[in-house]
Amino acid sequence: MPFCYAPWTNIDVDPAGKITPCCKFQKQYYDRTYNIQQDSIIDYLESPLLAAVKEDFNNDQWPAGCERCRIEEQNGIASKRNLDWERWQIEYEQQDLEQPKFITASIAFGNTCNLKCITCNSYNSSRWHEEYKKIYDVDWPHVQFYRSDFVDKFIELAPELIHLDIPGGEPFLSGIREQLQLLQYYVDSGKAKDIALHYTTNATVFPDQRWWQLWQHFKEIDIQLSIDAVGHRYEYIRYPGQWNTLTDHVDQYLKQQQLHSNLRLSVSHTVSAYNIYYLDEFFDWCLAVGLPTPWLGRVHRPDHLRPSVWPTPAKTDIYNKLISSQHPNSHAWANLVRDTDDSEQFEKFCQLTAAHDQHRGLDFAKTFPEMAIYLR
Repeated sequence: MPFCYAPWTNIDVDPAGKITPCCKFQKQYYDRTYNIQQDSIIDYLESPLLAAVKEDFNNDQWPAGCERCRIEEQNGIASKRNLDWERWQIEYEQQDLEQPKFITASIAFGNTCNLKCITCNSYNSSRWHEEYKKIYDVDWPHVQFYRSDFVDKFIELAPELIHLDIPGGEPFLSGIREQLQLLQYYVDSGKAKDIALHYTTNATVFPDQRWWQLWQHFKEIDIQLSIDAVGHRYEYIRYPGQWNTLTDHVDQYLKQQQLHSNLRLSVSHTVSAYNIYYLDEFFDWCLAVGLPTPWLGRVHRPDHLRPSVWPTPAKTDIYNKLISSQHPNSHAWANLVRDTDDSEQFEKFCQLTAAHDQHRGLDFAKTFPEMAIYLR
C-alpha cells in the first residue's frame, strides 16, 4: 500500500512561492493552497491540506495530489516516492511522525530563467512571459518571493536539514544573493558537512567561482543537468538554447567532477509528446559523452503535452521502437504509451504546436519528421 514520508519530512516551495509536500504534488485538487507571499510556513504545517494528505497516507490511500507518482508506479516506472525511499529509508525510519521536522527541502528561488522550453510556461520561467500572454492570454508575473527575511525564517525551521533541492527557474540566475546567504549560513554553522545539495540546471549557465568555494564544504553536490533532446531537437524543445553551448558546459562539468570528490552529475529528461519517440537517441548520447543514465519524468500538465497524447497509429510506432530498444529503461515508457490514452488532447497539441512554431520561427515537421506525418 502507498505511504510517503514527504508530508512529514519535506517541504517544497515552488517558483511562485506555493508551498506543498513535494515538487510532484498536484495543487489543483485542493480548495485552499498556501503561498509564502501570503502565508507562513507554520500556516502550511497546520493546514487542512497537509492534514488531509497525511490522513490519506495513514489510511493506505493515494492522496488526490499524488497522482503523478501513482500513475508512474502503476506503469512500472520508478516514482519520486520510490526514489526518495530508496535514498533516505534509514533517515525516514528514524523519524518520529508525531513530531515531524524537515530533513529535506526543495526551494525554487523564483522563476528567473533564460529559456522558454516548449514544455514549460511563464509560471516557471520569466522568459516565457510575452509569448505565453500572446498565445494563452495568461499573465504571470516575474516572482521574487524570496526577498526580505525568507532565508532567515527557513533556517529556523530546518535545523536538522540533510538535503536541499534548488530547482528553477534557472538556479544560477535566480535569487543568487539569497542562495549564497543560505549556503554561507550552513558553512559558518558547521552543518554543511552533513548536507547534500541538489541543483536542477538547464546547463546554459555555468556557475562561477563563488559557488565552487562554498560547495567544497558540503557533503555532496549533485548537479542535475536538465536536457530534453539532442542537437536540433534540443534547440527546438529548449528554445532558444544552443546545442554547442550546452555540450561545452557538459564538458566543463565532467572536468569539474574529476577535481571535486563531492561532486556528482546526474541527468533529468522530461518525457513529452515531442521527444517520446527519440528516447534511444538521448540514451545513446548520454552514454557516448560519459553522463549517467538519465532520470525520466513524464509531462503531466498541460495534458496536451503528455507522451500518450498521440493517436493510435503513432503510438503503435512509438511502442514498437521503444519496446525493441537496447536500453531497458525505454521498455516501461513503451508500456505507458500503449496503456495510457490522452489522444482526446491531440488536436490541441497540433494547434498549439503550430502557434508556437509561428511565434518562434520554428518548424516541427523539419525537426521531428518521424512524428510529423501524424499531425493534423
